[in-house]
Amino acid sequence: MRMTQPVRGMLAAIALSAAVVLSSAAPANAAITITLSQTTGTQGTLVGVMASNCDQDATGDVEGTNVSFKLPKNNNNATGTFTVSKEMKPASYTISVTCGSDTATAKFTVTSGAAPATGGGSTASGAATVALWSGAGVVLAAAAGMWLLKRRGGVTTA
Repeated sequence: MRMTQPVRGMLAAIALSAAVVLSSAAPANAAITITLSQTTGTQGTLVGVMASNCDQDATGDVEGTNVSFKLPKNNNNATGTFTVSKEMKPASYTISVTCGSDTATAKFTVTSGAAPATGGGSTASGAATVALWSGAGVVLAAAAGMWLLKRRGGVTTA
């Protein structure tokens, strides 16, 4: 099936729009969001916390406990950790992070059993996964746009 010029142009515009949307940064005034390195764990588990869109030091706490932690600024995020304490019995807990005047929450569930002997944590956070797929989308959109332009005859290869 042969593509007409208007269809090729429309596909190129869609590819370019997708690349722009996927590569654009969050606005400076976006609300913070919390990502936990894991959402369940046992007593003694080390949990990583990232507050996205937080460009200053932040503080966090586990509601209903004496557990609090600091999240130092790291680029446009604030990152820190807390350890599931012995006072945190198996149940669901709300993790609160305050960055300036913004506060966001996430849920963490304490399960019964012993903490892992491997040191806790995970190999990839939710934010790392989003970044990976966003980058893949940008590369795919750019490749599709280049293919359309080459088919159109507007780009030569070396």
